[in-house]
Amino acid sequence: MVGKAAAVNVFATPYEVWTRRRTTTEEMLDLHKNKGLSLIEAFEVKDKLTEVVSTHTEAAIRMLRVGADNGLERHIDNALDTSAEYRDLRDLMPPDVPEALSSYQGEFSEDNLPLADEAIKAHGVEIAEGQFLFHGGHWPGDRSSFNTSRPFSTSFCPQVALRNAEWKGKAYDAGRVDLMVVRVTQPKTKAYAYSREGNHGNEKEVVFASGAQLTRVRETHIVNITAYKITSDLQQKKKTVPAYLVEVEVS
Repeated sequence: MVGKAAAVNVFATPYEVWTRRRTTTEEMLDLHKNKGLSLIEAFEVKDKLTEVVSTHTEAAIRMLRVGADNGLERHIDNALDTSAEYRDLRDLMPPDVPEALSSYQGEFSEDNLPLADEAIKAHGVEIAEGQFLFHGGHWPGDRSSFNTSRPFSTSFCPQVALRNAEWKGKAYDAGRVDLMVVRVTQPKTKAYAYSREGNHGNEKEVVFASGAQLTRVRETHIVNITAYKITSDLQQKKKTVPAYLVEVEVS
């Protein structure tokens, strides 16, 4: 596969956060009769606009602040559904996901990593300059830059990235959460954009091959959150950890 799609901007149309209020009986009937809404749909209406998210950085900050926002994820799903740039990117991928990449996404076994890495390099493409993605995890220490030694997974959605940062107690063990806004700069590393269909399509994943250079531009403490971990005897442990927005460049 050759070629390169333009950057996909899931916030070309900003995401709006509204409070909602119950409608009066008169309003409900009007919405039902004249606007074609069901009575359930007409039960509540938008009231006050409280926040507008128009950049990936704003989306990451909101996600750290509120912890979960299914409305934001639906906004991103809808944006990808209608994005010509995303469709072009997916068209550069092979029609069937390579077996090594299917196993990598479904099982995420350490044994799968070498074959998955080879498949990304064979079937992936360079992602467009200026593309923004999200990664949830832990920036390694005080290093300002490093080259990855294994596939590097990202998502179009900050909610998916944050859940990955918390997965299996990773945030608890690290003592912090890093939600990374990743900007593609001077791309030279191949990446594979997974389909949004199938069991893991909700992850909206783009995975880079090993050898990608990651450079930390800045980090900002946003909030303290509660991190959880299930122990081997199925007890739940929790503690408060700092959560950071980490702005990163990948090439």
